[in-house]
Amino acid sequence: MLANDDAAVQDLIERILEVTQSPESTAFYGKAIILLGSDTVELELAEVRYRARMNQIDSAARYLTTLLKKRMDEMQQQSAPVVVQTSAPQNSYFSPSQESLFLELKPSNLTVDDSGTDKTMSIPYSKSGIPWVTFIGPDFFTLSTNKTKSDKVMAKFRSMDGQTTMIPVIRGRLFPDDDERGILTAEHGRILGALESTWITEGCKYTEFGNGTVTCYCDVSIRRLADLLGWQEFGGWQLRHLKRRVVDLKVMPYYLDLDAVKEFKAAGLKGYGFTLLGDITLIDKKENGLSETIVKIKFSDTFSRQLLARRTVSRPRELLTHRSEIAFLLRLHLEPILISRNGESYEIALIKLIESLNLPQAKWHRVKSKRKQQFEKAIRELNGRKTIDGKEISVRIDQGKNSNDFVLSAQLRGEVI
Repeated sequence: MLANDDAAVQDLIERILEVTQSPESTAFYGKAIILLGSDTVELELAEVRYRARMNQIDSAARYLTTLLKKRMDEMQQQSAPVVVQTSAPQNSYFSPSQESLFLELKPSNLTVDDSGTDKTMSIPYSKSGIPWVTFIGPDFFTLSTNKTKSDKVMAKFRSMDGQTTMIPVIRGRLFPDDDERGILTAEHGRILGALESTWITEGCKYTEFGNGTVTCYCDVSIRRLADLLGWQEFGGWQLRHLKRRVVDLKVMPYYLDLDAVKEFKAAGLKGYGFTLLGDITLIDKKENGLSETIVKIKFSDTFSRQLLARRTVSRPRELLTHRSEIAFLLRLHLEPILISRNGESYEIALIKLIESLNLPQAKWHRVKSKRKQQFEKAIRELNGRKTIDGKEISVRIDQGKNSNDFVLSAQLRGEVI
């Protein structure tokens, strides 16, 4: 939806008024849509709807106004360009520019500072979804069939000014000459989402230190994590398996090779490594004859700052329960593209899709019929699933114009609920 499309803006305003019953605020809502983009306003409206249904707010109008003003203040503080006539919505959940994005991702000075203050976000995230950090795409995860301990992939990073940059990312090393420490899989990605979900359920707590670093944190039982992931059985093996996977999120790193891109090299941005979790404490205990583990999680400084700056998009919790690894990676790839297209179809050849998802080498990549077979398994999990704003994902595979390959077609259908 374009921010300067009068009919679309009016439709969104009418749906806002149905929820807020505040026609006196019509001018403000119009200004917010033009400044922030309709996608951002849609997300905030979805949160207000949810909280209103759960009787968590006294005034839908006042709460939506608070959310939108905070978004607008953040945009102004970042000196983001206000572009009305554009082919892409201005989404404040992205960094204002590519240089800003990579400066934001750079780890802060981690000198010891004991003057930390525990806080909670003044406007917490909605508990209806997962605040998925936008810089974490399918490029950050691999399949469990990938036996390599490190590799280099081209990851796509998008910023609010509409720019998209491909950056070499070394997966499994904290710096280029580091030892190989392993690559996180799609299962790790789902666990990361479950930890984010737990963080918002516990009230979006964080610690702010005098040296400028921040740490978001939460406590969760391993059994609770298993429940969020949709596991039907949970015994000793599963307990040990999940503990190992949570620890992996702390020890399996990434390195952004900014020096390989001349614009960033000229700006003095060489590169840096980071992990997704900063610290983990495991407490094993036994209750009523059952073994249990409580995990105290601290997200890394890089990840925490993205959460607190709301560099996130809301994803439905069903994202955590995908059984197919390819389905999980495919959804991370498709959903932001489809949301930005506002109902228009997206097509990609299967060979190109394998490349876009950075799937590890496999024999089925080379055979047309087997490519179709593998992706058909994945799309069976995706078809009929809904985005956080209630639109249904529709995916199919057809014969492309090139007889040597099939084409995956996807779009969002249905009205926002």
